[in-house]
Amino acid sequence: MEGVKVSIDRIVIDFTNVYWSFFNPFRQRLCDYFNASLYVLDKGFKYHVHVTDGEHYLHVSYQLAYAKKSLKHTLRIECHPDSLIHFKSWLMQLKRVSQAILFVRCDVAFDIPLPLSELFTLSLTGRNMHNEKGTRYSNERHQRQVAGYCRVYDKKLELSEKQGKKIVGELTRFEIVYAPKDKIPLDVLVQYPPQFNKYYLCAHLTSSELLRPKLLQRVNGLMSGELEQRQVTGYYRRQIESEMRKRPMLDFDNVAAEQWEEVVTIPCAILGGVVNKVPLAQ
Repeated sequence: MEGVKVSIDRIVIDFTNVYWSFFNPFRQRLCDYFNASLYVLDKGFKYHVHVTDGEHYLHVSYQLAYAKKSLKHTLRIECHPDSLIHFKSWLMQLKRVSQAILFVRCDVAFDIPLPLSELFTLSLTGRNMHNEKGTRYSNERHQRQVAGYCRVYDKKLELSEKQGKKIVGELTRFEIVYAPKDKIPLDVLVQYPPQFNKYYLCAHLTSSELLRPKLLQRVNGLMSGELEQRQVTGYYRRQIESEMRKRPMLDFDNVAAEQWEEVVTIPCAILGGVVNKVPLAQ
């Protein structure tokens, strides 16, 4: 499958061992400057500040709710990579007072120059692919932070409806959450491109008329949303997978690996100050 572009749509970073004596005045300055408020939750991270500045946003969280009493805790940020530059002066303050800067997760977007109607997608791990208002999801929306969660949608239509942008040609976005089991030091993130081939199959549905009628019926049902993946038996899923692998496919792993350095260099350089491309010693 040619012409696929990779990008990061959202990134989550941890700054470790940030002292409360820094966080308290820091979040107050943040709230005052952006007219934001501090709010407290009982689960996950305890303290939260969400700021917006035009099209940019930055979400700051501090101290896990279950953490033991201490003078220092983890501070987490979440934003679009483009916003890292916008909020750089604030983030540099965090960099100076944290012990380590760790990559937690991000949404990896594969932009495919084909219409959604021509792309067949299948979960290979038991996740239930289903269709909701024209977008294909794996599992439920409340699980969107879980590794491997995905959504597939018409990016051309979204750009037109939400941003008023018109583009030439077709564009479908296949977005997958990359959340490694262990957090990765940001300066070596370039060495760890995501691997999604084990999670999903994405094929350009050509020559569908060659499929046997019962397979074609199920393929059409899955693509239209009339069928959820869990409604198709394992026997037919295996038959469908075998047929789709004969068609042009998106090799998630190779495409991501080829473009990963370009994608993560700016976030790594801004927050970490260095990009280490040398593999770590085994």
